[in-house]
Amino acid sequence: MIALLKRILDLAQGYRGRIYGAAVCSFFKALFGKAPFIVAFFMIGGFLNHSLTPIHCLWAGLALLASVAVQAIFQNLADRMQSGSGFEMLADLRKRLGERLRRMPMGFFTEGNIGRISSVLSTDMVFIEENFMMVVADLMSYLFSAIIFIAFMFWFDWRLGLLSVAITAIIWGIGEAMKKDTLAHSDARQAAARATTDAVIDFTEGMGIIKTYNILGEKSKDLVDAFKLNCDVNLEFESDYAPWAFALNLSYGLGSVAVLLVSWLLYANGSIPLLFFIGMMLFGFE
Repeated sequence: MIALLKRILDLAQGYRGRIYGAAVCSFFKALFGKAPFIVAFFMIGGFLNHSLTPIHCLWAGLALLASVAVQAIFQNLADRMQSGSGFEMLADLRKRLGERLRRMPMGFFTEGNIGRISSVLSTDMVFIEENFMMVVADLMSYLFSAIIFIAFMFWFDWRLGLLSVAITAIIWGIGEAMKKDTLAHSDARQAAARATTDAVIDFTEGMGIIKTYNILGEKSKDLVDAFKLNCDVNLEFESDYAPWAFALNLSYGLGSVAVLLVSWLLYANGSIPLLFFIGMMLFGFE
């Protein structure tokens, strides 16, 4: 994942600063998103210590309202910087592609490359523009959050910290295997998308000839076969991807249960106080 982020940042060039800024905003947005758990932790602590007063409840409510407002501000800033930089970055790449295509010989466009170019412009670039660039800053923020979370677990108890490291390593291993499986299908999916684009372009451009010479059945079969190939390739990808996604979600669930179980055992033998155990119940699924 880090290598993938590096490739995008290398591609971003002049827009890196805005992506980094969006990552910082996403991090603070995620940090303030944990405010309800933090407020609940201190409120429960005050309740257990019999020191909770109405003024504490008022400050807790104001803190929650402030956290929502701050989250909205940081989310707005992150969206403006990361999505805006993504659209502008891809616009520059399209211009660079257009400049290069202007210098290509005419034979290049008669060798079946029109479908490839159309597929890149209408599928690959659009996917990066509308999907990946919307979450790249969040991904960077999540990496930092994971490090902070593990450090936080070590602060609770060193055994919980080691358990968090082990669970994170397992999840990372599953994620790497999922990424390799996805990349193994990428060439086939892109080839199927190019074939479909080629078939659609040939069919629409040759509509007059097809009707004139009554070859609709033959050309329609080529178009249907291209769509069927595209469908089969994507279904094969989904069938291979689903077990990895299931394993990833299962590891999250079992990891959370393991953290809560170890927390209960530590509380039972007196290694951590009740407040820390309740705090782990709040933070365990995060």
